[in-house]
Amino acid sequence: MKESLLATSFKRFKNNMSSYIAVGVFCALFFILISTLSFLDKFIALIAVPLFALPFLFASHISCYLLEMNQPITPSAFLRYYSSFYSPQFRSSFRVLISFLKTLAVYFCAFTVSGIIMFIVFRNIYGDVFYSSINAVIKEYLNGVTYEELFELLHENDGILLTYLAYTTAMPIPFAITAFFYFISFSSIALYYRANVNIGAPSLLRLAIASTYEKNRGSMRKDWFILNWPLLVLLFVGSVTSGLICIFAFKNTAFMSPAFVIGAFILLIFFLPFYFPNMEVLYHRYEEEFKDGNRKAVEIILTRIQNSIELSEEERRNLEESFKNDNERRE
Repeated sequence: MKESLLATSFKRFKNNMSSYIAVGVFCALFFILISTLSFLDKFIALIAVPLFALPFLFASHISCYLLEMNQPITPSAFLRYYSSFYSPQFRSSFRVLISFLKTLAVYFCAFTVSGIIMFIVFRNIYGDVFYSSINAVIKEYLNGVTYEELFELLHENDGILLTYLAYTTAMPIPFAITAFFYFISFSSIALYYRANVNIGAPSLLRLAIASTYEKNRGSMRKDWFILNWPLLVLLFVGSVTSGLICIFAFKNTAFMSPAFVIGAFILLIFFLPFYFPNMEVLYHRYEEEFKDGNRKAVEIILTRIQNSIELSEEERRNLEESFKNDNERRE
């Protein structure tokens, strides 16, 4: 299975090498551009991800996928795919909200660990000065300290606490970015199924996809890692390397968090051209499973209707036939 998936993906890549390279490199550069907003404000960068970065990634997926249908990649077509990200048919392609909440959980777990590790490190380096600074901030905070007073406390002792907070908040970033891209990427396998059906009831589409993932999650996850493990490695290594360069070469903790963010996407230039054919091959591997999931979704809805409304046998057959005919037209 491993050799078959990789060989099929590489063959697909070779058939349209120049297009995959162009889209992959352009997509990576766009993510680097969006990530530079973190120098201005973290929240601006965070908002730019669902508004600009993910639609761009979505359009890259669709543009590459349609190459097999001999549809060339043009600026006008790319913009059309970009805008369709917000349509009902594709609105949950990356499961952004769920992925973001999972990523927050990863970040806070890593934040807790990094806080403990950096506390031990700073305690050993600065001794009682660091410990006293933390106690002073906690005491003043509990007594209702103002923002100005808290700001002054953080800047005391050459800003030891600010440095501690900078390290503690920045160190979890590589883990969070890597986790987020895994979550949205795994969810995007269904993106191609969405592109292959005519939009019907969005609830039926979501139920079909959920049913497919529920049944095949283990094997889908395994095949995803076989093809795309370099994505996670490059994200993590690029982020950590960039952060370390900022710390040791430039000795500037103020830009440490943006450095972690920007560095995550630099190395993706070398993998994204292969990533898109990987995802297409992965979808085709489970294409029939998605169709089975659609049929199962129809059966579930029929059962729910039958349980809520008393139907005669003839009415049930007519309703079932109507669903099946609609299902065949959509496929």
